[in-house]
Amino acid sequence: MIKNCDEMTANYNWQVQGNTKVKPAKLQVEGSLNKRYQKILCSFLYFCLSFNQLQAEKPRFIDITIDAGIDFNHAGGVDKRVIPAVVGSGAAFADYDNDGDLDLYIVNSSTKHDTGTEDPRNALYRNNGNSTFTDVTNEAGVGNPVWGMGAAFADYDNDGDLDLYVTNYKANAFFRNEGSGSFIKFSSKAGSIGHVGFGSAVTWGDYDNDGDLDLYVANYLDYAKLPRGDEVFFPYDWYGQSNVLLLNKGDGGFIDVTESARVGGGFHLTLGAAFADYDNDGDLDLYLANDTDQNILYRNNNDGTFTNTNGTDERSHTGDTRGGMGITWGDYDNDGDLDLFVTNWLDENNVLYRNNSDGTFTDVSAQSGIFESGLGKTCWGTEFFDYDNDGDLDLFIACGHIDPATWESPSQPDIFLENNGNGTFTNISELVGIRSIPDGTGRGVAVGDYDNDGDLDLLVVNCGEGAVLLQNDGGNRNNWLKILTVGKTSNRNGIGTRIELTIGQSRQIREVISGSSYLSQSSLEVEFGLGKNSVVDQIRILWPSGFKQILTDINANQTLVVTEPDN
Repeated sequence: MIKNCDEMTANYNWQVQGNTKVKPAKLQVEGSLNKRYQKILCSFLYFCLSFNQLQAEKPRFIDITIDAGIDFNHAGGVDKRVIPAVVGSGAAFADYDNDGDLDLYIVNSSTKHDTGTEDPRNALYRNNGNSTFTDVTNEAGVGNPVWGMGAAFADYDNDGDLDLYVTNYKANAFFRNEGSGSFIKFSSKAGSIGHVGFGSAVTWGDYDNDGDLDLYVANYLDYAKLPRGDEVFFPYDWYGQSNVLLLNKGDGGFIDVTESARVGGGFHLTLGAAFADYDNDGDLDLYLANDTDQNILYRNNNDGTFTNTNGTDERSHTGDTRGGMGITWGDYDNDGDLDLFVTNWLDENNVLYRNNSDGTFTDVSAQSGIFESGLGKTCWGTEFFDYDNDGDLDLFIACGHIDPATWESPSQPDIFLENNGNGTFTNISELVGIRSIPDGTGRGVAVGDYDNDGDLDLLVVNCGEGAVLLQNDGGNRNNWLKILTVGKTSNRNGIGTRIELTIGQSRQIREVISGSSYLSQSSLEVEFGLGKNSVVDQIRILWPSGFKQILTDINANQTLVVTEPDN
């Protein structure tokens, strides 16, 4: 152990002769000047050792794509100069076969307008339970070789397995899980479920709390109204399409209730959509991130309709007009309500909205430290998650340019922001290994503990390039708790369930959300970081049905399956 400065510098008193390091008998500089240099060197070495120690203590993300058996290449790319191929695609973590580990679905693009079976296809990877995956796309029947965009899983018919909705340019696709490892593509009985448009984001949620999951499908632009053909890159003179809200009838079918519910989106260019209960009133609200149009937060009126909070007397202050892309909800400041983060186009800065608990939000991008992190970058997929299990939500952002005529390379470094626990974030992308991974043209992002080791991993879809699976190495040095909700009166997945965890005087909340980030879906399991705490004092669960459940004295480091009690 080094005890003093003289001992530390003794090992570094050498000179360089040619290409050889030679330790001299004594330093060339004598007396007080020598001592001065020793102190400077001592300070520098202490800094280096402290930096190395800090680096060693941080969990790191390791690219294990190849070792895990993921061989996916996105067929789009900015060089294709066709809009669906440029702005796609997303991915989803979900346990489609109910074996207890997360499988992976990745959406692909096409290579031409007249699509066919020879086109690149989406991919479903079954988790083998040993940190590797097997491509089961063909046997599962979910290849869907068209211009793909987004995807989200949910048990729409409450039969115990996850079904899959995929948005595309032109007709969307709905795959019903047969429970035998395969899916059936269908739309006839489901009514307007196979909506035809330019589908983008998709989010599942039981907005009317009747126990059946409804579906919101966002649409991007209207190709028929492009002023200069389909190779136009900048959306300032594009026309949008109305989004669609599909009400689950409970008999296997859906009906379009967009107009009556008043959530069409106003023909904006919607790229991001996500349900969440931002005002803690027990029903799901809806946020839309729109490209070059005003973003919209729809408040659920609990009567089958929504109110656009941009136009009310008490505005939510979330309706900025920027190039909105991705969305993530999360209580980053642990004050008991969901905050909102939105990614944006180049130099429009990403925005962190702090929930004021009164129906309004405050833009805290500058004071939180996230403002500068996205400048000069076009940002897409994003998620709040506790990467080091210390009890607060950190933030990941995927980045990538669009127009190849503007930059030498469309690739950009992704961003990782650590929550400091005091309302601010620090960019630690280099410390956690994100900067060690080659830059990509990031689009969709999904988060989930695919290897069941107690920390959350990342999947990033890169436009025109390979997808990247990033394994969290070291996040489980702190304790954790995962909760999987199973509804009975509520929808089977418990989507919309609010979970509050208490340890001493500290509390955290999570909400089960299906569909967020950019064109993507993270795991339906919710994970809490517990720090060094080995026991959770209390868990309060508010189900969409309104039923409240309390659990006490729960041990850490387990996956807790919680079934809604009979009311």
